[in-house]
Amino acid sequence: LTNYLGEILAPRSGLWTPEQYRESLAQTAALLDNEYGRRWRPLEDTAVAAQLLYASGNDYGNYRRSVDYYPEGSLLWLETDVLIRQLSKGAKSLNDFCHAFHGGAGGAPAMKTYTFEDIVAGLNAVQPYDWAGFWNARLHSTSPHAPLGGVEGSGWKLAYDGVRSDLWKDHEDAWKAVDLSYSLGLIVGMEDGTVGDVIFDGPAQKAGIAPSVKLIAVNGRQFNPTVLREAVEDTAKGKPVELLVKSGEYYETHRIEYSGGERYPHLVRDESKPDLLSQVIAPLAKK
Repeated sequence: LTNYLGEILAPRSGLWTPEQYRESLAQTAALLDNEYGRRWRPLEDTAVAAQLLYASGNDYGNYRRSVDYYPEGSLLWLETDVLIRQLSKGAKSLNDFCHAFHGGAGGAPAMKTYTFEDIVAGLNAVQPYDWAGFWNARLHSTSPHAPLGGVEGSGWKLAYDGVRSDLWKDHEDAWKAVDLSYSLGLIVGMEDGTVGDVIFDGPAQKAGIAPSVKLIAVNGRQFNPTVLREAVEDTAKGKPVELLVKSGEYYETHRIEYSGGERYPHLVRDESKPDLLSQVIAPLAKK
């Protein structure tokens, strides 16, 4: 919940534009919706195993999962917010739950513990629903796809195209990496071509490429980010991608079977539904 509130407070306060928030939400949704590890590790276990996941490396993170209760918490509490708004016909929202559950008299700081049952009771006090069933299903699920009910219920859809958003470019610049997670299925260091990670069961992994190898050449040309992006873009025209990589003392050429061009996540408007997402991130009226 703190993760969700931190993210929606950014557009509510004007630190982010609505578009920046949606692009960030799209990145979160895509990351979790394409995570192979969902098939064996339920969300609850990413909290149980947090002490292990925090210290783990980036390699094969898609198979292992990370501390996903943070980003997935954003999706789940968005879904909760949307459900409350829908069921109450706009009379209530998650704001009401936060006021009631976290509010109270002021004074000296005090430790106030709570249980799963307390949260369910608090939600039911705001809007009756099977909240216990809702949370248990999502905490214990091994569905291959992320819970996108909040995104879709709020009038938006996760989609992919060949355009990098400004937020995506900032993300790559900060990490100094070319992130091709949703096309070739790998992340490559901009400066030296080191493969930071490969997406498990993705095109690059199926072609035999592993994390930590160094990308030397793309289709016979010396690697640089532009050459790599152009090669991925050309796959939509039926052109192949062959990567020359160096692993220790050995050089290997890997032909990647992929024809989808560049793919980056975005949210697109679903005009068949009300735009509740814009209501969620709108500045709150002063009382």
